[in-house]
Amino acid sequence: IYVANCSDNLWMTWMVVILVASFAIFAEQKWKWAARVSSAVVCIFGTVILANLKILPTTSSTYDVINNYILPLSIPLLLFKSDIKKIYKESGKSFVLFHVASLGTFIGAIIAGFIFRDVSNVNGVVAMEVGAHIGGTVNLIAMANTFNVDTNFTNAAAIAANFLVMVLMLVLTQISEMKFFRNKFPHPHIDEIENSNTDKTKSLAEQYWKPKEISLLDLALTLGTTFVITAISQSLCGIINNTSAPDIIKQLFGNIYLMMTLLTVLGCTLFPKFFSNLRGAEEMGNYMIMLFFVALGATANLADIAKLGSIILVFILLIVIFNIGLTLLGGKLLKCSLEEIIGCINATIGGPTSAAAFSINRGWSKLIVPSLLVGLWGYVIGNYIGVIAANLVSMF
Repeated sequence: IYVANCSDNLWMTWMVVILVASFAIFAEQKWKWAARVSSAVVCIFGTVILANLKILPTTSSTYDVINNYILPLSIPLLLFKSDIKKIYKESGKSFVLFHVASLGTFIGAIIAGFIFRDVSNVNGVVAMEVGAHIGGTVNLIAMANTFNVDTNFTNAAAIAANFLVMVLMLVLTQISEMKFFRNKFPHPHIDEIENSNTDKTKSLAEQYWKPKEISLLDLALTLGTTFVITAISQSLCGIINNTSAPDIIKQLFGNIYLMMTLLTVLGCTLFPKFFSNLRGAEEMGNYMIMLFFVALGATANLADIAKLGSIILVFILLIVIFNIGLTLLGGKLLKCSLEEIIGCINATIGGPTSAAAFSINRGWSKLIVPSLLVGLWGYVIGNYIGVIAANLVSMF
């Protein structure tokens, strides 16, 4: 109660934010229920509860710092493995199938956009949904900023997207265990884990996030690099937005999230050795994203979310139907395994962390890297496809 009544008490607010994020990570690694729903969902719904119980303030400069500084800094950190050549070589069939799943997202969002063509700024909503369900929540925020989508709509869509990920992971778990799908597709990774003897004393998430060697120099180089990329991106965006360039150019290159993505991917592809040696980036990036999810949950207005629920629900249903349907069909034609199909569905709708976490929790160790890589590719292309989709819908 004290924290909520004193929204200017930044130390107390920061304390709760950090504790919630840390608890979510701890829970995911220690308890099965949390591993199933993911640390992101624990963060969001944990702070939704705390805010509605008046334990956390719904507005605070703490959240502004997270959204304006910590979130942008996390993007390069999460993309330090985005060497395009490596993604193409190591993801195998998943790379091709991922684009089929992305096409499903694109078609579903376009149809939903046509249905709600009379809704104000529907093209921005389409861009958000395409970005979110080809890349992840970070892409959703980028598209919301690009098309000036109302904050309530953005929060509602972001929370719905993460709730969808939670439900999706449960659904995909059931799909992986159903005889119908096992009879239709090969499933070598499922067979391997069912016939293996894994360490049952630790969760698979805990085993993946095991301690790694890291030095003070590693931290300095990693943080220094992400600050350089973020600062240069901000400056370039300012220059581009102050020109008389067409709107689509400003949408593609005047948004800090898209510019950071472009610069990071170029750096990782041109200087793969340097970026691959930046230790601690994955851990720091994921922790920063957890802080963003905490802030997202705290600022959510449940009444506004309820009002916008029907629109978001239609978008989600159409995206899921076309995404899963096309991915299953494409997987059959490409002779992909059931696990690869599930990984691509998860990588598009949930993003790289969700896809990797699912593979980790299911014990599909050989699919962790491919799922993560194609998910990272979704981060890269999701926003650009979102811009294309938005401009297409605006023609209706």
